[in-house]
Amino acid sequence: MRDGDGPIDALVLGAGPAGVSAALRLQQLGHRVLLVERSAVWPRPQVGEALTPGVRNIIDLLDANDALAAVPHGAHAGSRVLWRGRTPDVRSGPARSHRRPQALRRRPAGALAQRRGIELRAAGWLLHLAGAAGDWRVSLLCGEARTRQVRARFILDAGGRNAAPGIPCAPRLAALWGEVDQSALPQLGGATQVEALEHGWLWAGCLPGRRYRLMLVCDPHAARQAEPAGPEARLRAACAASQLLRAAAGLPLLGAVQMCSATPYLAPDSWRDGRLKLGDAAFALDPVSSSGVEKAMRFSLQAAVALHTVLADDRDDRRALARRFIEGRLVEACARHAHWTEAYYGQAWCADRPFWQARARCEPGGDGTTHQALLAALSAERARLAAYQPPELKPLAALNPALPLRLHGGAAIVELPCVIDDQVCLHTALDHPHLERPLAFLENEALFPHLARLAQPLPLNQLLNQLAASMPGHKAQRITAWLWQHGLLESVG
Repeated sequence: MRDGDGPIDALVLGAGPAGVSAALRLQQLGHRVLLVERSAVWPRPQVGEALTPGVRNIIDLLDANDALAAVPHGAHAGSRVLWRGRTPDVRSGPARSHRRPQALRRRPAGALAQRRGIELRAAGWLLHLAGAAGDWRVSLLCGEARTRQVRARFILDAGGRNAAPGIPCAPRLAALWGEVDQSALPQLGGATQVEALEHGWLWAGCLPGRRYRLMLVCDPHAARQAEPAGPEARLRAACAASQLLRAAAGLPLLGAVQMCSATPYLAPDSWRDGRLKLGDAAFALDPVSSSGVEKAMRFSLQAAVALHTVLADDRDDRRALARRFIEGRLVEACARHAHWTEAYYGQAWCADRPFWQARARCEPGGDGTTHQALLAALSAERARLAAYQPPELKPLAALNPALPLRLHGGAAIVELPCVIDDQVCLHTALDHPHLERPLAFLENEALFPHLARLAQPLPLNQLLNQLAASMPGHKAQRITAWLWQHGLLESVG
């Protein structure tokens, strides 16, 4: 790509997991992408190192297995978790895939992106932005004081957490971490350690190069009051108070202790006309879960589809639908994680302490006037999750084939933004208290318009014939059985 060429489709600022995932997916969808990384050295320092197994599906979709294989990683050596009681729970097997989040940021990823036609620039900075959606005029500083002028239809900000993230989804958290020589802790066997303490919790795990990371997550204000001497003193005091990591309390550190904010949040301006935030620029999850990187990468894939929708058809209604889809995915991710986090904090052995009580019952904060719609959506989603109870499955033997069927009286038919053939489309879906979320597809088959006919009673054989007209007969039978067992269909007569 040369200066003076026509506008690129997407300028991606930030080459972390979120930025690279979006760039690769947009390129797969046929768009011209420029990827800019502000750091001259990759990978950038990261707080956590463990990734969830779901990342593998994302890597497969992006066809990036070669890049992943080229990254140094350690086999998962199991874990010891002291959380619900005072006795550690020893867990073995692949509970987590222990690969560093460098998989999509090191040189193999850069080579992969360039082989696919993505222009990549390191040590790049955004100097000036002008224009508007569809025709942004961007000035970049790309190493050694060389200025680059770029025109872009869309800008994706994957540059990480900023100073004013927006809506806190839980009380404040800080992460403090340092590293020691793994050989100094042979009794741990390289296993990951997780331990709840009265005023926070500890995570420790192996890194490449025989380093072992010790991390404390705590309330920054309470931690400063309890241990004002500094981050290193707080980290050592936490290890000394622990069962699992007491032996690490006095070990020499391989460098200074670092500290950063770890408060989960949602940026209220993640979608602006012609601009979209990704990764930590858009949201952050509570670090008590190891799924943050996976969720950021998955959201980048969804964002790429939303941009693909707008780039293919820039009408107002398409932009509005893409925005509704993106904001819905953000709200759902943050609400579901907050719901899970509250339950997990409430299970700790020290759940009666203030640190834990505050996190077992919390509501999103922020300016209720400015972010009223987003806060309302978060609260509604969290209320739905709190009220949801898995249904007691009805036995198939109770399904009388002689009686006609109809949708249960508590069912509602709603319109839901869905991804169909890599485009965001509005699709009819089924909603019901027995569902965690509205359901548009089951076994990769569309439920509507077929189920719309069940507003009135319909004989079972007619329902099966209608479903079988657009899918294999065995799927029609399984879908009908699933709907019956979950109480979404009822017999009439």
